[in-house]
Amino acid sequence: MTGPTIEGNAVARETDFDHDQVGHLLADHLIEVPRFQRRYAWTADNVGEYLSDLAEARSKDRDYFVGTVVLTQPEDDSFRRRVVDGQQRLATTSILLVAIRDRLAELGKAEQAKRVQERYLRGYELQAEGVFERLALGPHDSEPYLGLLEGQVAADHDAHPLVVSYRLCKQHVEGLTPDADSYSALMDIVNQLEKRVQILVAVASNIQEAYVIFETLNDRGADLTTADLLKNYLFSASGAYLSTVEHKWVQLESAFEKPEDLVRLIRFELISRKGPVRTSKLYRAIQEDIGESGVTANTYLSRLVKAKDAYVALRDPDSDYWKSDRVDVRDSLLAYRRFQFESSIPVVLAGFASWGFDDACRLLNKVLIWSVRALFAGNIGAKLAEDTFGNTAASISAGTAVNQVDVRAGLDKLIPSDDQFRAAFVRYGVMPGSRVKYILGMIERVESDIARRDTSALDWSSRGVTIEHIHPKSQPALLGEGSAATLVDTVGNLTLLEKKLNKDLGSKLPTEKAAVYGESSFTMTRALTGLDQWDAEAVERRMERLAGLACRAWPEV
Repeated sequence: MTGPTIEGNAVARETDFDHDQVGHLLADHLIEVPRFQRRYAWTADNVGEYLSDLAEARSKDRDYFVGTVVLTQPEDDSFRRRVVDGQQRLATTSILLVAIRDRLAELGKAEQAKRVQERYLRGYELQAEGVFERLALGPHDSEPYLGLLEGQVAADHDAHPLVVSYRLCKQHVEGLTPDADSYSALMDIVNQLEKRVQILVAVASNIQEAYVIFETLNDRGADLTTADLLKNYLFSASGAYLSTVEHKWVQLESAFEKPEDLVRLIRFELISRKGPVRTSKLYRAIQEDIGESGVTANTYLSRLVKAKDAYVALRDPDSDYWKSDRVDVRDSLLAYRRFQFESSIPVVLAGFASWGFDDACRLLNKVLIWSVRALFAGNIGAKLAEDTFGNTAASISAGTAVNQVDVRAGLDKLIPSDDQFRAAFVRYGVMPGSRVKYILGMIERVESDIARRDTSALDWSSRGVTIEHIHPKSQPALLGEGSAATLVDTVGNLTLLEKKLNKDLGSKLPTEKAAVYGESSFTMTRALTGLDQWDAEAVERRMERLAGLACRAWPEV
């Protein structure tokens, strides 16, 4: 297929993009690494991972996507395409084929060894009228590579990375073929490289264009991200659904400024259906989930686009997504943004994918409440939280958790009882101002309900509302010596106050500010009117009271 014209550096033509197999690419083209390219640099770990991935793909009878290769068209005086990106993968694949050739020869399979040599490593090229190595490496790697092709290694090349890689590959194939009767295992690898190790090939008209492509595909200066790998895999599996898959992928990419944000969505959506998945295992897990069908690839992207709508809206309380006027989720959305409760997002996504909209909104509010409780108890941000939320999300998607009661039961180990929550609230200590404002705002709601005051018009999140230190922050020692002084930044010493009332208070002592507090519309602040004493004990008493109200603001069930 032909991709869009890539602008910059006066590119004169469109670039060809196509899907191929790595063995087929080596067999059908003469390729060279330009002199100015970096040398072969794969480590033993890189090679070991590649061999392991290939073996796993064979055991599961599935394709394996190895990445993107950027090539140039042959120039007038050459039959070779030059590789700008992908030389490490191509060189390692060639080294693996050398090891297979050598092992076949050792097992007495001379004809098979000859076929591997001629098709993938060095053979007669009709157009060029001569015998050439299929892959020609750069000046730093050429001699050791040619030595391996000839079946010999010079002493001064013994520690070269290509030779080290060869030994690893040779050891690997020897382990698969203890005797001549098992040689078919080697042919299985050859067949896999020829037919099932997928690559995305970009062919540019010249080296300048090739580098524009390379920079465009790698504009973060890093290897392909999981999003890039998934994109290429989906495109290769899409078949007749390619145009639909491309359209949906563009929708996804355009919703995020950073690739890592898209990867988070991809991971959260998969967890919402399948349970916990670590980031390092994400790409393989998605491969297994999608398979190799255009139908399943298209279905997967439709589901991901739907999840994207909910995920993006979680960051925006003013989004049109929140169209229901029956369930108010604004406070929960603001809290999600302040507390960054990522581990619980799969549960929310599962709710919006599986339940009615209003029920899902109610679940969002509940999950936020339970997450706040879990945060104070120290149960958020650990593997326990990810696994518990992930398994509960999968239960929603599977239809075994059909209401809030079921979800609450699944999260039971994370959610503290009232006694545990109250004690954790009291001893929690200092938290960021944006979070404190939400905490005080929710407790204010309870205070107002108790006082039977209608404060629905008050918006705790407004810029016109500030966090007021009852005892001035500038004089912590006046609260007491040592640990008592640290109470100045705890919730017990904080309240909500309109900015217009706060502007003249400065560093006045609590008794001097009490009259101003009486002018506030916030119930919790008006309760401070008439203060005649404010010390460490008073802060701790207020903290105990607020902790009791917190149990009502974030109920256990």
